[in-house]
Amino acid sequence: MPSERTPLLPRHPSAMDARDVRRQTAATLVILVVLTLERLAYYALATNFFLFLNKGPWNGPQAWDSLDAMNAVFVLAGVSYMSALLGGYISDAWLGRFKTMVVGFLLYISGYILLTLMAVDRLPRTICEGNDNLDADDDGPPNAPCRVTVYLSVTIVGLGVGIVKSNIAPFGAEQLNTPNPQKTRSFFNWFYWCINLGSLVGVGAITYIEQDNPGICVNGFFCGYLISSVCLLLALILFIMLLPCYHIVPPEGSVLGNIVKIIWEAFCAQIRHWRYNRPNPSSSPLPLEPRFLDRAKVRFGGSFHESAVDDVRSLGKLLNVFTALIPYWLVYFQMETSFQAQGLHMRFSIHGTNHTNVTEEELEEIKMKKFNVPAAWLTLFNQMFLIGAIPLLTSFLYPVMDRAGIRLSMLFRIGIGMVFSILAVMVAGGLESYRIFLWRTDNSTHIEQIVGNVTYHAVDISIFWQIPQYVLVGAAELFASIAGLEFAYAAAPRTFQGMIMGLFYTMEGIGSLLGTALLHLVSPFWLNNMTDYGNINDNHLDFYLYFLGILQFTTFLIYCGSLYMQRFSLRPIAMPRRRSSRGRRHNADSHTDREQGGASLLKEEEEEEEDEGDDEDRVEEEDGGKEDARPSDIQLLL
Repeated sequence: MPSERTPLLPRHPSAMDARDVRRQTAATLVILVVLTLERLAYYALATNFFLFLNKGPWNGPQAWDSLDAMNAVFVLAGVSYMSALLGGYISDAWLGRFKTMVVGFLLYISGYILLTLMAVDRLPRTICEGNDNLDADDDGPPNAPCRVTVYLSVTIVGLGVGIVKSNIAPFGAEQLNTPNPQKTRSFFNWFYWCINLGSLVGVGAITYIEQDNPGICVNGFFCGYLISSVCLLLALILFIMLLPCYHIVPPEGSVLGNIVKIIWEAFCAQIRHWRYNRPNPSSSPLPLEPRFLDRAKVRFGGSFHESAVDDVRSLGKLLNVFTALIPYWLVYFQMETSFQAQGLHMRFSIHGTNHTNVTEEELEEIKMKKFNVPAAWLTLFNQMFLIGAIPLLTSFLYPVMDRAGIRLSMLFRIGIGMVFSILAVMVAGGLESYRIFLWRTDNSTHIEQIVGNVTYHAVDISIFWQIPQYVLVGAAELFASIAGLEFAYAAAPRTFQGMIMGLFYTMEGIGSLLGTALLHLVSPFWLNNMTDYGNINDNHLDFYLYFLGILQFTTFLIYCGSLYMQRFSLRPIAMPRRRSSRGRRHNADSHTDREQGGASLLKEEEEEEEDEGDDEDRVEEEDGGKEDARPSDIQLLL
């Protein structure tokens, strides 16, 4: 008697869900590891690139002068920030996020290979034909790189950095495949945690190898760049290996053309309205006019569908928030500029003493015993604070607040970050005022400190008094930077999400450039002793820091006022809300209506009412259109 085969039963839905969860977890973890390795490589280069060109392993006369080395660093930073917008556009319009990131990593690794070969003078010398730096002996120290190879390398690396940076955050958030705001918030918290972990290792370990040539590393920069190149290659291999686990969202084509067309069509319609519209005495005493961009909609005589116009409107709201963050970025970049200048004029040796009244023999003995803390190492306290605080917030504080019904919206967290940034520069300004007071009133506190070939006239105050201002900047990042990243992803329309993330980073770069311009603007008044870089004691760096605090405080007041007006202002109602069953049925069919684009006038009017509500709720921190969630946010705002 033939045996009966047991029919194959379909897999249980819970088993499918568990498999999807495992894939999602694996994809998210690998993306965070890739991010950590990428940030390690970037900070290992950006932190010490000036020293690489200005000192490096070259013969003394071959080293780049300070101005040329500084320009190369600015090119690296500028290209990495500005190319973020290009990377977002390429992913949205043509390649998608996965392929765009692979291209970015290939550029990144190629540029790093050039830098690694440059550190040992193994690039073809025909590239630098005619360069004066090629006369050294082959058995001696390597030749300093020529400008062509340096600017080519930093441009390639900068393009790779910007392309990867603009896509890795939205690609990682897409792996969650859920509209749950708590999961999105948790992801971006851990995302920023990995950024700081990578920068901690890059600044604390790799830059140490580059500067001090430990162990077998005769050429520290070669060893550091080689380690960073291997980290980038490992990141690319891990990223590609997990391809079967990724949730890939295909590109939806370029939207820049539509954005320009919608704005132009609305502008032309507004001009026609002003020129040809005549008041009608018999009309309603309260005429309802469409908003500016609404004139490009089909219902008002335009040629674009409701959703396309609303996406462009949301872009304007995103730009408003990004613009409000520019003073915050001005404060953030003080860690790399004025905070370090202040630290160089404080005692950064563990065993400090007054070096002006000792003999040469005593001075040499002191130099042998003391340990100098690099001023740039103070940023490690910022990173260590974030590495400790982010898990505490993500795993404990935020879940407790959620269970208690207290919701810190994205825009509210950005406001908290602004408050901490105000405190940071005010504390830094107070410390600088005290330092200048001691310099001018107590000669016994004067010390001289030599870094490289520069003598700094400092005050005998420990550099560790700067820790509070670095920690306060870290607290500002904990709220404003993380919430800004989350907002750039959550509030952006799907059609140009990568471009919005690139725009977020581009605005960060603009903040850095504006900080440089502001420094040159106020230098004739407060920083006029620019010829002697070893002495800023006759300047007023404290006034500059106070000015940044006042600027940030003013922006914070405007920011809070705009949020208050946006939440509580009265808006004209386009038409009475209909209570018919057709209006209630709209929620189920809205997606189909958007795809067809041929709905009746009544359906489009109802859709516009819902779209306006959704657009406002999405920009006002994931409220989801729930009125019962607003009171807690209002109490927190007040």
